Amino acid sequence: MIWSEQILCAPSVRFNNQFRQNKMNVQVENLDTHEARLTVDIEPSVIEQTRREVAKNLSKAVRVPGFRPGMAPMSVVINAIGGEAVFAEEVNEALAKKVYPLALDEAKVNPYSAGIVEKITTDPPQMVARVPLEPTIDLKDYKSIRVPYPEVSVTSDEIEHEFEHIREDNAIIQLAERPAQMGDAVEATIVGEVNGETVLRQNSRERIVMDAERMNIPGLVEALVGMSAGEHKHVHITLPADFDREELRNLEMHTEIDMTRVNSRQLPEIGDELAQTVGAYQTLAELRADIEKRLLAYKEQENREKYANNALDTFAGLANISYPAAFIEDRLNDAMDEYKGDIRRMGLPFEDWLNISKKTEADYREEFKPNTEMRARRGLVMRQLAVDENLKVSDDEVNAEFERERDLARQNRGDLKKDKETLANIRNNVLSNKVIDRMVAIAKGEG
Repeated sequence: MIWSEQILCAPSVRFNNQFRQNKMNVQVENLDTHEARLTVDIEPSVIEQTRREVAKNLSKAVRVPGFRPGMAPMSVVINAIGGEAVFAEEVNEALAKKVYPLALDEAKVNPYSAGIVEKITTDPPQMVARVPLEPTIDLKDYKSIRVPYPEVSVTSDEIEHEFEHIREDNAIIQLAERPAQMGDAVEATIVGEVNGETVLRQNSRERIVMDAERMNIPGLVEALVGMSAGEHKHVHITLPADFDREELRNLEMHTEIDMTRVNSRQLPEIGDELAQTVGAYQTLAELRADIEKRLLAYKEQENREKYANNALDTFAGLANISYPAAFIEDRLNDAMDEYKGDIRRMGLPFEDWLNISKKTEADYREEFKPNTEMRARRGLVMRQLAVDENLKVSDDEVNAEFERERDLARQNRGDLKKDKETLANIRNNVLSNKVIDRMVAIAKGEG
């Protein structure tokens, strides 16, 4: 619906015909805010007719002593409801409901959402309304866009890095009856507080690898060195300048450490034996080849996604896009609803989350705005390209994708209901993929 509550009612056929006969005069001013201001001349007879209709309706709804419902004079009804000012508000609302829809039709504007009636005057008899307009997108000469497609490869360093991960996963962990030293895998309870607030809590069931490069708090691993199982230590550690919580950076953290267990940690050598341990490989060369193959596939997929985003941003950068503030506000509302849903799924009321994060909802809206605007521009460009390229999705394509997604859901012991919302989402996703594929083809010079 494009109407707000104050203009929901459509005018009667008789009133519509009356306006057509009077040839309602509507002046349209296009604003820099991607809105239109409509100035509508209203016939005095229409205002008077509306005043009588409102008075009659009010007289039926308002009990006036000494008069039957609907029979009290206008002046008596006006006094009964609180005077001329209150009555004028009722009349203006009724006029807006009558005039606004016809003014939109006469002005031939394409409204995005409900407009606002700014004022109605009797001298001169006019209505002034401001209407947010549908976004407009001009993709310009998008078929000339070219974006170089980068090649990907796997380096020997990347393969060696994967080998190190494999060694870590297959490390030999053994109880060590000695104080902890660098390279060990210890188990300890660690609680760090700043100004009485707990900012670090390490459970003793989680092993800590004694490697300073793995810790985001310098000095913490060093504090563990030399501790034996059953030992307690209290230390002061200064939080780093790049700590996650900005307000805690460079502050002193009071840290309590209880060492539970010290384990030695030995990494296996890189060779055929390691390859045979981690999979159906006979030699290290086979494992290396498989690692290279998987890394290349991952990087190619990542490269395709990154290229598609670059192409989309290039299309958006070329296009002329205009929209009213209401368009972004609606997108922000959607983003906030999604964020609130995420918080609720964590089992936390959103109001409590605001208290914990020490932020307001307005703060989050401001944080989300840049990304929301970027996503909005991308979405508008994709929508326009679908129109310009006449890209459509058939029912057969939707049904085929539904069956594929349902099979995947069943493999995970779930199910997918075939309802209107699900099919609409699938149709939109299939169309989005078609748009991206077409965009990529153009950017590569293939289409």
